[in-house]
Amino acid sequence: MPPTKVLKPLLLVALLALAACDSAEERAEKYYQSGMALLEAGDVDRALVEFRNVFQLNGKHKEAREVYARTQRERGKLQEAYSQYLRLVEQYPDNLAGRVALAEMAIDKSDWEEAERHGREAAKLGQNNVAVLAVVSALDYRKGLMAEDDTATKAAADQARAALAQAPDNMIARRVLIDYLATTDQTEEALAQLNEALALQPELLDLHMLKLRILALGEDKDAIGTQLQEMFRLFPNNTEVRGMLIAWRMQEGDTAGAEAVLREEAQKKPEDPVGWLTLVQFQRQTRGDEAAQAELDRLIALDDVNSVLYRATRASINFEASRDPAAIAEMETLLQDAPPSDTTRNMKLALAQMLEATDNTVGARARVEEVLTEDPTNVEALKMRATWLIQDDKPGDAILVLRTALDQSPRDAEILTLMAQAHERDGSRELASERYALAVEVSGRAPEESLRYASFLLGDNRLDAAASTVEDSLRANPGNIGLLVLMTDIRLRQGDWARAEALIAQLRAIGSTEATRAANNLEAGLMLRQEKVDDTVGFLQGLIESGDADTAAVATIVQTRVRAGDLKAARDYLNEQLEKTPDEPQLQLLNAGLLVLENQLDPAADAYRGLIERFPTAEQPVRGLYALLVWQGKAEEATAVLDAALQANPDSPTLQIMRAGELEANKDIDGAIAIYEKLYAQDSGNTVLANNLASLIGAHRSDPESLERAYAIARRLRGLNVPAFQDTYGWIEYRRGNYTEALANLEPAAKGLPGDPLVQYHLGMTYLALERPADARKQLELALEIAGNNPLPQFEEARKTLATLPAAP
Repeated sequence: MPPTKVLKPLLLVALLALAACDSAEERAEKYYQSGMALLEAGDVDRALVEFRNVFQLNGKHKEAREVYARTQRERGKLQEAYSQYLRLVEQYPDNLAGRVALAEMAIDKSDWEEAERHGREAAKLGQNNVAVLAVVSALDYRKGLMAEDDTATKAAADQARAALAQAPDNMIARRVLIDYLATTDQTEEALAQLNEALALQPELLDLHMLKLRILALGEDKDAIGTQLQEMFRLFPNNTEVRGMLIAWRMQEGDTAGAEAVLREEAQKKPEDPVGWLTLVQFQRQTRGDEAAQAELDRLIALDDVNSVLYRATRASINFEASRDPAAIAEMETLLQDAPPSDTTRNMKLALAQMLEATDNTVGARARVEEVLTEDPTNVEALKMRATWLIQDDKPGDAILVLRTALDQSPRDAEILTLMAQAHERDGSRELASERYALAVEVSGRAPEESLRYASFLLGDNRLDAAASTVEDSLRANPGNIGLLVLMTDIRLRQGDWARAEALIAQLRAIGSTEATRAANNLEAGLMLRQEKVDDTVGFLQGLIESGDADTAAVATIVQTRVRAGDLKAARDYLNEQLEKTPDEPQLQLLNAGLLVLENQLDPAADAYRGLIERFPTAEQPVRGLYALLVWQGKAEEATAVLDAALQANPDSPTLQIMRAGELEANKDIDGAIAIYEKLYAQDSGNTVLANNLASLIGAHRSDPESLERAYAIARRLRGLNVPAFQDTYGWIEYRRGNYTEALANLEPAAKGLPGDPLVQYHLGMTYLALERPADARKQLELALEIAGNNPLPQFEEARKTLATLPAAP
């Protein structure tokens, strides 16, 4: 065939392809222009359809993608907007608008890793852009907070102030400045900034909460009342706001007036159930369940469209009061023919909570899944699903679920707390710390979130950070007893006696029974830490004589004398107290323990048996007698005591753990594991249970499935500076073949438990796996030296291993 006849068809195909390509681009551009015209005319839905047509023809149309993403963000479709912006910056990495939007959205949902990634890129692209300035101020402020760098946080706040001067409506910059002002006690300016922010966006509940707490510091009752009423007007469905308004009204002594206001609000929109349910809740808190149920009966008798909701509310109240199965039956009846709606879904979630409270977890989960099938973004249902996933040791799945919830409610402290718990269960303590800190931030440093985060920090021995967290919360909640108690405990740990004394004085000034009892306990603890034995005893004795103390004070005095080595003084004092109240069980228990220290073993055993006879379901005397009998070598008697105790109190976790320990000692490992599995299913959040169960599985089972199960349970122990936990996690990693990770945990474990031969054996075997024979020999010899004649098979394995190793040089 001549060449020209070949070229002409090929040229024609190329020209046709080019024409088709041009035609697709042209059609895409027409759709884009049509979409922009519809958007300008206010027809958003049709405009979005036109933009999607653009993408089908030209997936890289930058302007259409940017407009589409921005429009979805403005409509509140944040997940869709985020994914579109991600596509935009993947195609055009230098797109400043996309980077800024992604950083802002990530900050709003507290995803700081993504915020850093896109925010820092945005800073490279547009340093003088005011939105970039605001984003960077937030990133730098958080970085300064995490590093506890006051200079850095001030610089970031100044940067936020500069951004606000150019863009007063930038809420990211304003939040940074407000937080800085509030935490540095610049309350007047903080309030001014809050008022400006709320004028722009009055729907931001967390800023209203922060304003309320700042007003509370100034003790301006009129301003507090005005703010609470405004919050209630804006957020009538919020139970926390409602509760605070009720508490304030009660504090003002106007219960009847508060109820009249709520009834008046409800009557303004009689067809809206929210107002009536608010009134019912108020009546329940102020006049009891009977008054609330009477109001519900009146509403149900109207037989209007809301009667099903009122009946469901009545069933919930009945259940909370009595755990009556009839309440569950009524709720299930109400849901039988109920059409899908927000009300129906809320009823299903309420029923799920009832079912879980009666240990019907299968039924509860089924109802939650029904809700999520109808509404995959239902925040409360997602929280419940995530909670169960965490309990099931599936923290990764829980985090994915919580990210969906966070997209719907980006400043929800409960979601952030659950994310922290998921990261903690996963052994990612740094990420957990960040989430706990964010929960504190978005809650406006509320007591519950602050106490939880401070306790987490104390678990890592970060005393200064914990103190800072509690101090910040105390500024907003100055009379909170829980915060004051924890703050005092931290000062005692730090040895800061002067500030501990000042905090104890604050507790006494509150004057309530709870605060006074806490102050007394803390003051006794302070004296003991200062080694003021006589002063401690005198102080506690004074409380006892004045009637301001219970048997715990007597126990502290006895223990103080024992610690000082004066058993006679302890005995004389306890006998004096027993003469006054010879039948007091706590004193009798204390007496039995003191008899053991005095080596009067038979009288001690008799004392324990007497208490068991009087209180057959009590755990403490059983524990005391069991330990005494085991120590005396009377294993069969000890077993009989435990058998009887379990028959009287079969559901006691303490007694079941004792039985598991006994089975393990008798080499019935499967029996011990079965008990721990049962207890773990009931309380998978218990770290000690997790350690014991994972340790048994990891030490005694070799199949891959069991080792993965042990790892899933034990990974929460990673990073905890507790030698027993380090040993458990390290040995499981050894058995999974991760020797480097095992070594990082077993070396500190062996140092922290120098007298435990098994821990030394674990480290020696790890050295061997890492081809360090000299270190392995030294460590295994140490393990055998400590073990002596211990018959455990691990030590026989150590002897066999040593025989294969080269002799020490």
